[in-house]
Amino acid sequence: MWYHDHAWGITRTNAYAGIASGYVLVDPTAEAAFDTANPGVPSALDLGIINSKFFYLIFQDKVFFGQGGAPADYGANAGPGDLFYAYTYDPALFGPAGPPSFGEGLQTPFPVPSCVPEFFGDTILVNGAAYPTLEVEARPVRIRMLNACSSRFLNPRLVATMGKIFPESAEPDVRNLGPGFIQIGTEGGYLPQAVPVSGQGFAPLLLAPAERADILIDFSKVKPGKEFILYNDAPGPYPGGAGIFDFYPKNSKTPWSTPGFGPNTRTLMKIRVIAPTTAATPLPRTVNMGAANLSDPLLVTQTPGIPTPIPGSIQFGGQTFPVNVRTLTLNEGFDEYGRLGQFLGTDTPEAGAMAGFYGRKYDSPATEVAPAGSVEVWQIANITADTHPIHFHLSNVQILYRQAINVKLGGTFTINPIGNPIAPDLNEMGYKETVRMNPGEVTTVIMKFDIGPNPPNVPVIPPSPRTGGAEYVWHCHILEHEEHDMMRPLVII
Repeated sequence: MWYHDHAWGITRTNAYAGIASGYVLVDPTAEAAFDTANPGVPSALDLGIINSKFFYLIFQDKVFFGQGGAPADYGANAGPGDLFYAYTYDPALFGPAGPPSFGEGLQTPFPVPSCVPEFFGDTILVNGAAYPTLEVEARPVRIRMLNACSSRFLNPRLVATMGKIFPESAEPDVRNLGPGFIQIGTEGGYLPQAVPVSGQGFAPLLLAPAERADILIDFSKVKPGKEFILYNDAPGPYPGGAGIFDFYPKNSKTPWSTPGFGPNTRTLMKIRVIAPTTAATPLPRTVNMGAANLSDPLLVTQTPGIPTPIPGSIQFGGQTFPVNVRTLTLNEGFDEYGRLGQFLGTDTPEAGAMAGFYGRKYDSPATEVAPAGSVEVWQIANITADTHPIHFHLSNVQILYRQAINVKLGGTFTINPIGNPIAPDLNEMGYKETVRMNPGEVTTVIMKFDIGPNPPNVPVIPPSPRTGGAEYVWHCHILEHEEHDMMRPLVII
């Protein structure tokens, strides 16, 4: 798990400045089930927080003053090593204000300081350190990864250094790939089945901001002394990419990236293999999840590689629950100053200053209101150019399917499916807390809004007098999107 500041309007800057951290919890029941199914495989039960077999890696991207993109006039008191965060809106970079729609371009110049649509640092930190080296024994290890970047997606993989301390080319040589990963969990808990990722011939381990991965890597057959780079080549923004945000040597867009030095967002860290202190047992050919993921029963049964249709009702906990279906939208537009912004919305246009636009601001009246204990399916259509990692508070969700769409705008929003539904990736099965929603697709998820009993002797905030319910949020976890203004209330009555 992790936690970070969530103050409206300054979440991005506070989390960037350091008000964010990992938070390790171990479910003894689930961990014991995994241990039973996989004797000898690294476990959280008896290994503590960090040791020679179990590691936690938190990735963030930063810009430091005096290097790369930090301007010289950032501040009279700024010095080398101080953090830089973008504070001016560049219409040449993010799109000039065009003809007025709902107020865009009505005020120029843009406010300073000003929000920006996305922020991409030029230096990757791992657990707060730039380009660190992790020593691992020549044995199976377990690593839990968290992408805590503001906007940057990650596609980590191991690439052998071949005796060099850094990769010199933009793309890793696939002939030099290191061991692949076996993913056994996400931020939603254990997966129903272990999934090979990031190795030769396997799907990548793509991590959007706020996504987590619980992985196993078998170094037991690697000769001590061998070194690997944990390498990232996910484009930023995702999926389209822009060369000015991809920092690596020989990139003409970032000429200040020097081999062996930063800034560099492709080299995450180095992993050096050392001799094992005790006898090492290789990973079994098949990692058996056993009953590890059964401590939290699923809402619907999923079959790997098969889309799950929307049910009319579900059986859960011995009861029958009807399923309410909503159509929601991910939108892009301009604010009253002409700045590009992202918005969550419904399938009907907004009124007033944003008339004709499907997106709604965070402080607009709540539209996602549901009874406690109810089950809903949300069909969320992405009509922007970016993949958005949508994060749900209160409830984890299951992905039923994705489907390419054409959309008809004007009046009530209409989804026109193209082709067949697409099953979630194998490493998206089970519960998810953050779901990647791709441009030109509708992503269909199911959730149940359960509010647990209040602990005894703990003060409780009464229901909101404005809405009469318990208030949560759902939002894009690209923090610059969340704050401008891709977050909406979720009210449970």
